Amino acid sequence: MANWAPGLVDSAINTGLYQVSTQEVRTRMNLVRFVGLLVSMAWIVCGPLANAASLDDDAFKSIPIGKTAKFSDLSSFDAQVVCLLQPYQDRLPSKDALAARVNMYLAANNYVADEGHFAFVLVGKETIEIAPFRRSEKLDVLAKHEVSSSIDVMLPKGFTPHDCASGESAGFMKIGLRARSYVVLGELR
Repeated sequence: MANWAPGLVDSAINTGLYQVSTQEVRTRMNLVRFVGLLVSMAWIVCGPLANAASLDDDAFKSIPIGKTAKFSDLSSFDAQVVCLLQPYQDRLPSKDALAARVNMYLAANNYVADEGHFAFVLVGKETIEIAPFRRSEKLDVLAKHEVSSSIDVMLPKGFTPHDCASGESAGFMKIGLRARSYVVLGELR
């Protein structure tokens, strides 16, 4: 201990039970920071998807082709709004407060859109969930602008396609087209 000069960098801390060197304190603090970083990374990677089971493939499989289903019948999530993120769409295009909140959430959780996936964003009062889906012949998506007049005639009265729908009236229509099953988000009245 004779070589130690009292100061901020090289000192010993006397806890009463034993002495802890500055190096030991630094090592312990680095360990705490590292564990904190791992926990943060796990939340970023798993957090947004951890509850995404609120809407899953099985929910859409239960809808017969040509039929509609209310969002509230498919999910227990209390959504104020349900929005579609198409393949390659990593943010909502609107500039309103809801879109800004969702876009901040998507950016903070490093949501990456690609050709092989689409997602529904479930927006609650306090929470947001991302429910991602892999595109396949059995499950694909049509956005509002993709609903042509030939598809529009397949939609039942009272169903209006939307890219974002109010949680209380949100619903899905399942359509069979060119050997694929598509889901259309909309509002049921």
